[in-house]
Amino acid sequence: MRVLVTGGSGFVGSYAVAALLRAGHRVRVFARDPGRAGKTLGGVGVDTAAVEMYSGDVLDAEAVAQALDGCDAVVHAAAALGVTDPRTSVLEVNVTGTRNVVGGAVARGLDPVIHLSTIAVFVPPAGPVIRAGDALARPSTDYGRSKVAAEHYVRRLQAAGAPVTTFYPGGVIGPRQPHLDAMMEGLAGALNLVWPTPRGGVSLLDVRDLGEAVARAVTPGLGPRRYLLGGHYLTWPELADRCDALTGVRCRRVPVPGGVMVALGSLLDAAKRVRRFDYPLTRDAARIMVTLVPSDDAPAIDALGVTLRPVEESLTDALRWLAAAGHLSPARAGRLAPATAGRPVPGEGAGRSAPGKAGRPGPARSSGDPGTIDARREAGPAMTSSRLKDAISPTVQRMAGSAWFAKVGPKVVPPLDRVLHRLSGGRLLLPQYIVPSLVLTAVGHRSGLPRRTPLACLPEPDGSFLVVGSNFGREHHPAWTANLMHEPAAEVDYRGRTIPVTARLLEGEERAEVWPRLVKIWPTFDRYVERSGRRLRVFRLEPRDRAHG
Repeated sequence: MRVLVTGGSGFVGSYAVAALLRAGHRVRVFARDPGRAGKTLGGVGVDTAAVEMYSGDVLDAEAVAQALDGCDAVVHAAAALGVTDPRTSVLEVNVTGTRNVVGGAVARGLDPVIHLSTIAVFVPPAGPVIRAGDALARPSTDYGRSKVAAEHYVRRLQAAGAPVTTFYPGGVIGPRQPHLDAMMEGLAGALNLVWPTPRGGVSLLDVRDLGEAVARAVTPGLGPRRYLLGGHYLTWPELADRCDALTGVRCRRVPVPGGVMVALGSLLDAAKRVRRFDYPLTRDAARIMVTLVPSDDAPAIDALGVTLRPVEESLTDALRWLAAAGHLSPARAGRLAPATAGRPVPGEGAGRSAPGKAGRPGPARSSGDPGTIDARREAGPAMTSSRLKDAISPTVQRMAGSAWFAKVGPKVVPPLDRVLHRLSGGRLLLPQYIVPSLVLTAVGHRSGLPRRTPLACLPEPDGSFLVVGSNFGREHHPAWTANLMHEPAAEVDYRGRTIPVTARLLEGEERAEVWPRLVKIWPTFDRYVERSGRRLRVFRLEPRDRAHG
């Protein structure tokens, strides 16, 4: 059969092309950049001379129609993840693109028409196990709504008898991902920085197994079908344990309540509305992380006759490639790190042939969107703390200086920080990757009780800390500054250490000397002064043994 594949320049699409060619099909790739698609396909072992290349965008109905002409079947793997061409929206790419490709294929009588969706359309789940017939979710982000809207459209076609086959994959992992998606970037970020362990879990599906399953579904005459293929379900601590065993390096774990994860995702969503930046955690992603349950993959495995690789094999290849490609630091990759800088990138092969006999992993579920191809940024270094700061800091500063955040921030950020700080044993604060941060414990001058306040700070070479009573730019001085003026003896928790300090309010030349340095680490301080109309109090917190000795 001649099969049109959209998204052939992406992760799932490229492996699907390889599997289709191995199965003896003729493949036509529809991509916005055929040159990039050729490079990606070559990386997974595809001889590009054996592939027809069509240039075009899934939003261009005429270009899609031309690509569909002469084809017998289609695999629609192209999608937008939320970081797309600013001239188009996620909703437009995922819904209009699906209408053009899937709808156009159905109108021409192609059979089968394969649509790659995501298991995330079922989250939050309706029960303890996800099944293909479950009700669709109601996500809050544009991306989530776009995937569900596309799913509704496809289901209407299926209800009318159209031969549309839908795949609902879990979190897809493996080597040679041309654009890191939320699953793979999140895996690298957790190992490089800190591994949150909320309730819930994730399902991991090898991209090579998904490509093989898609190729096996290219069989005409079977009518509408839905294949749930989550993969191997692991709780977050279980996944951390597997990674530890494979790398030989224990990842830095932080137990995080589900509500905190969702709140963090909501804060990042708000920041992205101020200024677009690329970071995998969103409110929808956090909800998926904390509500995932296993999926019933048995019907799909039996129907397609596939055997899923052991999760250890998939993780090994994924982590080894992340390290070789520079997304995972050698220290965190451990024994999976490249031996030399010139070592070839592992996992370049297109995969193995799956045995004909069905094999079942444990029940499975997903966390990311697997069938996404088109719209992630170019892969770059891993999300190290410095890169995270560079990517997010300008946006967070702009958001922190806004009037609406002055109302919302004091209600959300300090409680979140206190919870994270307590659960991580003093190692983690929400803004610590943006600006140095500490937790101040001072005595309430009215209550006499200890009051804990997360604060941005400027550590000084002499061991002291400078802190500013910004109060998010509101009119009144924050309560902690009054507490220090009544009782200067306090404590600071900084990077897991508890330090007794004495607070001293800075005035005159001493304050004038430190202010430019404070504004340098957090320029929003100047905006707080303008909006509040007050002179922000600045304190030096000196280690008590030095201050008294």
